[in-house]
Amino acid sequence: MGTINVSIAEESIRRGVRAGIIMACGAAFVEFFQAYIALSFFNILSTNPEVERTIILICIPIFLVIGFYYFFKKNSTKIKPTTKASHVIGFAKGVMVTTLNLIAVPYYVFLGGYLHSAGLIRLDPEFVAAFSVGVVGGTFLVFLLYAKLGQYIRRKSEKLSLYAGKVVGLIFIAIAVSQAFRYYW
Repeated sequence: MGTINVSIAEESIRRGVRAGIIMACGAAFVEFFQAYIALSFFNILSTNPEVERTIILICIPIFLVIGFYYFFKKNSTKIKPTTKASHVIGFAKGVMVTTLNLIAVPYYVFLGGYLHSAGLIRLDPEFVAAFSVGVVGGTFLVFLLYAKLGQYIRRKSEKLSLYAGKVVGLIFIAIAVSQAFRYYW
């Protein structure tokens, strides 16, 4: 979730804490489906390592594109006023960034497998749904902290907001490179 956390903090720095929270809502919404799918298809995903390799391969260009977008986009030091349209766009950005983060699926497969083997969770649909709701709640709280952190950083350093996009871009590029190493070596 590192790329999502950083994106939410960057949104909060650039547009305010409310925009960061709205983006966090969109991101947490998608986490429900990622966790539910991962646990529902646990047996298929855990017995077929080629599926995980395919997911990693798909993530590499996605993270590179997002990384270069953030790295080269122009930054503004002014906070733009929020409107209902910007809230919808912020929510959609959260949905998009989290949807493109396919690495969460193997993570939830691993976590679900561990919890199941330890006898802490049953993989029945109602338990999977309850687990996924818990994921949404926990994820939203973490994203909320990052939105607040972004606002704290903004208050402490106006210059940082000029470089926030570049830092986010570099993080996405670094993750893409690490996934490429993981895939090819």
